[in-house]
Amino acid sequence: MSTFKDINIKYFWDEKIAIQSSLDIYEYELKNSNKKFIGWFFIALAQFGVVGALKHNAYGLLIIATLGILYWYGLRWPLRKFFILRSFKKSALANTNITLTAKQDGIYIDNQLQIAYDSIIKSVQLTNAIVIYHTLGTIYIPNNSFENAKERKRFSSKINLIS
Repeated sequence: MSTFKDINIKYFWDEKIAIQSSLDIYEYELKNSNKKFIGWFFIALAQFGVVGALKHNAYGLLIIATLGILYWYGLRWPLRKFFILRSFKKSALANTNITLTAKQDGIYIDNQLQIAYDSIIKSVQLTNAIVIYHTLGTIYIPNNSFENAKERKRFSSKINLIS
């Protein structure tokens, strides 16, 4: 039986990290799904709308496609950020210190087992953080929350990190 030395993870959950976590997770999930093609769909729709407007004086498709393009490329993140901030301000975790401890059998919060390793669906290394997808949700752990790079690497190997 191998001995596993606990890994302590500490960070302050503030507005900046809440926004950064949402942005990082959203960009990762968008990049790895078919949703990334939605913007192209609106552009193609706009081309058909232009043809319809010029040939048939029908502007409906052009208007809908233009609104889709404006949302997809201009309003999506500002709206998302607005709702993230609103949700953050109502959250019980707003502006609190988060302390996680990775032990032999799982990840503990306040010395209570919260996530058993077998409930982790996947874990991903992003530029700024590690994201753990588990059966109850998602945990975002900034890279600078670990005591050092060695601890982050040990934690990554424990949760079977996907790069």
